[in-house]
Amino acid sequence: MLTKIIAQLIYFCIRLLNLTYRYEFIGLEHKQKVQATHPQKTFTYALWHQNLIGAIFSHIGEHFTMVISESKDGELVAVTCEKFGHHPARGSSTRGGKKAMIEIVKNMKKGFPGALTVDGPKGPAHMVKPGIIEIARLCKCAILPLSPYADKNWVFKKSWDQFRIPKPFTKIIVVIGEPIYIGEEMIRDNYDDIAKLIGQKIELGEEVAKAHLLKN
Repeated sequence: MLTKIIAQLIYFCIRLLNLTYRYEFIGLEHKQKVQATHPQKTFTYALWHQNLIGAIFSHIGEHFTMVISESKDGELVAVTCEKFGHHPARGSSTRGGKKAMIEIVKNMKKGFPGALTVDGPKGPAHMVKPGIIEIARLCKCAILPLSPYADKNWVFKKSWDQFRIPKPFTKIIVVIGEPIYIGEEMIRDNYDDIAKLIGQKIELGEEVAKAHLLKN
């Protein structure tokens, strides 16, 4: 009961804070393309854990499935996400990973896009883990690099990933990169190369966002 009450308060705070942000999307055509060509109109976003808040806030109103830890803190996050219409898959790379993968694949095959912090939940920062590649292969869907970058952030410098929270009344540039397709025949020996490509495209998206803010 306490978790539900706190989740409700967080939900309202997020709604209020989100009213202060201004968003600009770059690369929406990539998302539209993959949705138009997939039977369930699904895909999976790949983003850095440090940009999680910008990603969530910029997509309020859309419904995703994502992996959330089975810890007590994860329970609060999961309940809050459910209030926004998302479909959490409980587990992590260290606990319940296989169960979470089965659940997220099931949700995506029902038509809910995925959203994965590819270096989470504990890092190393900016190092893509292979889970997203396997999920995309099983769902026969594209991976879309996602790079939300705010003009002004609070940065938690003592966190493992320099976690960011956009400050109120700031502008957030959301860059959606070109899709990465994983063939059914993809073998695990090639996962490292794909992981590096995903990371490069996320980083490129952030550079595009920074350059766009400087010009405007």
